[in-house]
Amino acid sequence: MLCGEKIQMMRTEHNLSQKELAEKLGVSRQAIAKWETNRGIPDIENLKRIAQLFDVSIDYLVNEEESIQEHVMKLPIDLEQYPMPKGNALREDHVVLEKFPDAGTIRELYRRRKMTTKENMVDFLLFPGIQEVQDHWRDASKYYLIERNSRHFLVNVTEKAVLTRRLAIDVSGKSFELAGDKFIKTRRKLK
Repeated sequence: MLCGEKIQMMRTEHNLSQKELAEKLGVSRQAIAKWETNRGIPDIENLKRIAQLFDVSIDYLVNEEESIQEHVMKLPIDLEQYPMPKGNALREDHVVLEKFPDAGTIRELYRRRKMTTKENMVDFLLFPGIQEVQDHWRDASKYYLIERNSRHFLVNVTEKAVLTRRLAIDVSGKSFELAGDKFIKTRRKLK
């Protein structure tokens, strides 16, 4: 993926128009259009600003070999600033609905770490479910599968950030695997 394509993808994923991005960077809208169509590339100062704005490395922007699957966008938040919802809704639900208002569907996911053979044996023979409980204590954040414009995104909401990864794998089944984790679709849909 070329630099311009990455800039355009990150801009649209952050719900920014070309004009809004141009204002944030202090350049013209035409400059953004030129970069996004790969008719020019940002100078080093603009690359630094873009990298800082979207919380990516300059290497990611200029390295054509790094795939989107390997890239995670990080948007800082303070989960405590969101009001406690009523009913069975979660604060994380509000975050996802706010950050992805144009999503087609939003579905909650249950994450299960893939265990080694030894961990499976201990879990099965000695302490049924203990590995899963320990894993949940280590990572109690919430995961969501978002479908937007025929693209799928894995979103992880933590206390301090929203981490978004565009998926290039098939997620049509009841579950999918990614980076040593198994993600199981729950019945709970937000949208």
